[in-house]
Amino acid sequence: MSTTDSSSTPGTDAKDTEPKDTESTDTTPEVTSDSTSQTPKTEDAAVTPADKVTPADKVTPADKVTTVDEPAKADEPAAVDEPAKADEPAKADGPGTTETVTETAAATTASTVTETKAATATATKTAPAKKKSSFSFNAGSLRQNGIYFAFAAIVLLFAVLTGGDLLQPQNLSNIIVQKSYILILAIGMILIIIAGHIDLSVGSVLAATGAFSAVLMVNHDVHWAIAIPLTLIMGGLIGAWQGYWVAYFGIPAFIVTLAGMLVFRAVTLVILGNQGIGPFPDTVRNMANGFTPGWFGNIALGPLGGADVITLLVGVALVASIVWTQWRARAARQKLGQSLEPFGLFLAKIIAPSIVLMFVIVQLARFKNLPWVLVLLGVLVVVYTLVTNRAVFGRHIYAIGGNINAATLSGVKVKQVTFWLFVNMGVLAAVAGIIFSGRLNLAGPTAGNSFELDAIAAAFIGGAAVQGGVGKVIGAITGGLIMAVIDNGMSLLGAGSEQVMLVKGLVLLAAVAFDVVTKRRAGASSR
Repeated sequence: MSTTDSSSTPGTDAKDTEPKDTESTDTTPEVTSDSTSQTPKTEDAAVTPADKVTPADKVTPADKVTTVDEPAKADEPAAVDEPAKADEPAKADGPGTTETVTETAAATTASTVTETKAATATATKTAPAKKKSSFSFNAGSLRQNGIYFAFAAIVLLFAVLTGGDLLQPQNLSNIIVQKSYILILAIGMILIIIAGHIDLSVGSVLAATGAFSAVLMVNHDVHWAIAIPLTLIMGGLIGAWQGYWVAYFGIPAFIVTLAGMLVFRAVTLVILGNQGIGPFPDTVRNMANGFTPGWFGNIALGPLGGADVITLLVGVALVASIVWTQWRARAARQKLGQSLEPFGLFLAKIIAPSIVLMFVIVQLARFKNLPWVLVLLGVLVVVYTLVTNRAVFGRHIYAIGGNINAATLSGVKVKQVTFWLFVNMGVLAAVAGIIFSGRLNLAGPTAGNSFELDAIAAAFIGGAAVQGGVGKVIGAITGGLIMAVIDNGMSLLGAGSEQVMLVKGLVLLAAVAFDVVTKRRAGASSR
């Protein structure tokens, strides 16, 4: 390589070129050696493709090329396949060589990095995704829908054992009316259990609020439109009392509500003076035992006889809502790319509930139309289903029950949510107290005995998890109906009370054991 004459370089001073020539002369051998070992000649570099600039023994592995933003060490010359520092241009032999080498190095580096990123992206896309085992899907589906299959099996069993008497119109109406207060309690209880708590006092609260409403409406002739809101306020205050000790004072709900079960039973005895109070006004009794009037008359159903038009229209509307909500939920999951159940199972989830619902509706329409308490229960189910599935408060309930520490760190106001859950439970217990007292037409000191156990059993049979975080309102209603069918079916068979308690206890144990087993197997299959 020849040394460039400084005098031939345009725009260069004679005073400045002389020291530069001396410095260039001293360092030329070292630079020439490095340049020769790492780069080809300038003329070759201009025509050589970028992938041939770096010799084979200097090729950087792909896993190291990606770290292009790591600066080169100061005491080591920059490699050709690494970008040169902005403040340290590569030394060259002649004019234009520095720019050519830098451009060549940058092109080589960019090409290698691009190829590496493309290969990584291709590998990521083509990597087989971890398939969800069919067992885990079936276990999750069985856990969610198993309660409905169990309910259908129990109904069919008792229908066969009773010779069809279980499914007669009058008997179906009696099941709903007689167990409506348990279903109302189960709605509030499922929320408490989802949040990881328990309430043992709902039976005593039901008795106390029923006694309070009886004193107002019977002894003091307070109009029912005023007495009922005052009773609901009393239930809310009882719930706030218990919620304070649980949420803000930190006493476990089991202890607080166990104390409340004793305290409010004593309050009931004090209010009633250890005697029953009745009768209730006709409006309250009609709300607990009455039926909707036949505004549009009856329609002939052939051999089934006449049926109330309003009741049938309500049934058709409910079936349409089932189809619409299920289809909308499936479309939303498909749009988000989530896993879908087989289409046959999807159709079964629509057709089976629709058939069962229309059968019940037709039977009720053939008897005495819709019970008013069923209308109230339907409104409560819709409202609380929307709260748990759509409202922020409902999401917070599940978050607290799933992981209270994570919920706290996420900004959920755990104490407030817990407090209002117990307030809500007190209000629903008051509603159930009014319904129960109105149905018996008497507020007695023994009202509500063991009702808390039935409500808790309904929640757990309906799919609530013992640890919290899992459960649905419709599941609690289904669990309560299972208990009601067992009670009614065994009564039709003439079974004794001890046999009824035995069967109900075994059903509760089987439901909780089923929940535990499905959790374990689903967890094992996902590992």
